[in-house]
Amino acid sequence: MTLSSGDKLGPYEILSLLGAGGMGEVWKARDTRLGRIVAIKVVREHSERFKQEARSVAALNHPYICQLFDIGPNYLVLEYVEGKPLSSPVIEREAVRLAIQITTALEAAHKKGIIHRDLKPANIMITDEGSVKLLDFGLAKLYKRDASDSTLTTADLSATQGGAVLGTVAYMSPEQAQGQSADARSDIFSFGLVLYEMLSGKRAFSGASNFAIMSSIVKDEPFPLQTSPSLEKIVRRCLAKQPLHRYQTMSELKTTLEELLGGGASRGSSEPQPSIAVLAFADMSTGKDNEWFCDGIAEEILNALAPLKGLRVAARTSAFSFKGKSDDLRTIGEKLNVTTVLEGSVRRAGERVRITVQLNEVANGFQLWSERYDRELTDIFDVQDEIAKAIAERLRVTLAGGEDNRLVEQATKNLEAYQLYLRGRALLDRRGAGVPIALDLFRKAVELDAGYSLAWAGIADAFTVLAYAGSVRGSESKSQAMVAARRSIELDPASAVGHTALACATLLYENNRAMAKQEFERAVELSPHYAQGRSWYALFYHQWVRGDFEKGIAEARRALESDPLSAYVKMILALCLYTAGRVDEAIEAARGAVQQDPESFVARWALGISLGQAGRFEDAVSTLQTAAGMSSHHSLALIGLARVFGQWGKPSEASALHRELLERSSGTYVPLAHLALTAEAAGQHEEALAFARRAWDEREPPFLLYARHFPDYQPLRSDPRFAAILRQMDSP
Repeated sequence: MTLSSGDKLGPYEILSLLGAGGMGEVWKARDTRLGRIVAIKVVREHSERFKQEARSVAALNHPYICQLFDIGPNYLVLEYVEGKPLSSPVIEREAVRLAIQITTALEAAHKKGIIHRDLKPANIMITDEGSVKLLDFGLAKLYKRDASDSTLTTADLSATQGGAVLGTVAYMSPEQAQGQSADARSDIFSFGLVLYEMLSGKRAFSGASNFAIMSSIVKDEPFPLQTSPSLEKIVRRCLAKQPLHRYQTMSELKTTLEELLGGGASRGSSEPQPSIAVLAFADMSTGKDNEWFCDGIAEEILNALAPLKGLRVAARTSAFSFKGKSDDLRTIGEKLNVTTVLEGSVRRAGERVRITVQLNEVANGFQLWSERYDRELTDIFDVQDEIAKAIAERLRVTLAGGEDNRLVEQATKNLEAYQLYLRGRALLDRRGAGVPIALDLFRKAVELDAGYSLAWAGIADAFTVLAYAGSVRGSESKSQAMVAARRSIELDPASAVGHTALACATLLYENNRAMAKQEFERAVELSPHYAQGRSWYALFYHQWVRGDFEKGIAEARRALESDPLSAYVKMILALCLYTAGRVDEAIEAARGAVQQDPESFVARWALGISLGQAGRFEDAVSTLQTAAGMSSHHSLALIGLARVFGQWGKPSEASALHRELLERSSGTYVPLAHLALTAEAAGQHEEALAFARRAWDEREPPFLLYARHFPDYQPLRSDPRFAAILRQMDSP
């Protein structure tokens, strides 16, 4: 029978074609008796048994299941749903929310003895209100339970008729694909396939033909998901090949999802843990010269939210990586795995400031809350606190200590010192030529407020960066760095920033591994997601000082999990992999860092030395020459080039670089540790050993940091005289 618009099918007036498939066509129609819009599925086969089972499905009345209203001679009359079929990928929290609704619908069907057998994204509609509607029980089958209602009976549950496999191939269970009997656990496998696709945007099993797909379902394991371990574990159990190894009931699976991330017991069955990204605030000032101030305000709010229990906050570097870009909310949510995004803008005019903020839901783009604050600049800490509390309230996060407890502590009462600190931290985070300027700004901040803990930590960090890069002499900066780090801790013993600063200063200037370990561990305990603290702990302590390569890589990966879009953290991971000799992985990580921050000199340096270690000399030289050009021929780039030329069998090129550094050292500071490396690359081993001995005698920070395990020192480490120096370094 061919239908067209205006035709009548019993009491139903056909309006338009909605879709067609292997089992028939679906039409939009009007019920002339009730005046409501319905969907009519005209089927090609309509046996008496199919009628009986369709009537059973019609008994399902559930908010997440598309209701079957009526049955005709060759058609089914269904609820008409406004919405779109499930699309992928979906951010993790939203995926879990939808998954709970899907399992709730299937749980209701299973309790009435009905399995779906054709669960797939096309049969899962997402309404305009964001709820699930499960469609098309056209292949649904009845099953029985024993008297205890705990054991599934499959005798009457053939998924085949005469050996014919029914269902959509890519979403079949192994037992369906093999034409075996199937029960409710088959729906659990198909659900696992849907959830896998929701999280990854890809099918779990694929192939060039239906046979290849079915074979893969029966034999293969899907690629690992890039998601939380707990959710990965749920998906894996759903996709167990043997039904006995899966969840045994949809109720059990639904309960597990509800408990995921602590979201079930306290937040309701469909609402897992809330999460947020605080984006960099836009500078709306007339001169567009307050970017550092805008970033500082957003960072204060982010730091205030991060410790709140029940709220996951995207790291600063990852969230700020979208600055100046036009990514939509859904893209940002997917990349940062968050459900809400805070955007804002700042306009400064003299001593007045206007801050406008809005909190948006990623899944649908809805604005959850917005506010504008017109205040005096001196009220800036109160405004930040009000914003943080408003967000916590909207996301239903419990505040420790009650509503009167401040989230944004006023670290200094001197507004000018605060602004100097923000400008200094912005410059320090960019590294490069801005570090000495940052150091000067931090010093001015503590002149204005001697009790400003963060500014003292900034001084110590600036000296650390200058010291390990070989820009200042350790003997000239040691006392200032150590005093600043200790002062920061005295003023605020609970500051992860301060403990990190003291850990690095202790390691670089005093060669005190025990104290450095203690301070690093205290820092990551206080703030597990402080990426700089964990990154320095990974690379400086575990990799370069202790030589515990796997521990260092693990810590670096944890830092990257906290801040996945940070080029700096990815560069740290690359150096950890390089030190461990895993050069292919190091190259991949370093390339990622360069792609995320093409202006980063250290990311290109990490890529260049990794390429050299892999024997890809031409690529290594090209990359390191670019790094040298970006950094006014920084000595790190030159020692990297010299080593590559040495490995490549081009000692004359390495000698030229060694001479360049020697000439430079007559007028400015060049670390003896760097001269040792270029001399060794040039084939001047005795000269290299002499420079190394002097570097140890002067307790040069770059030597104390790199000499033990950095690969560039390997040729020297084979000399017993150099080994004796290392034994002195490691003695108490």
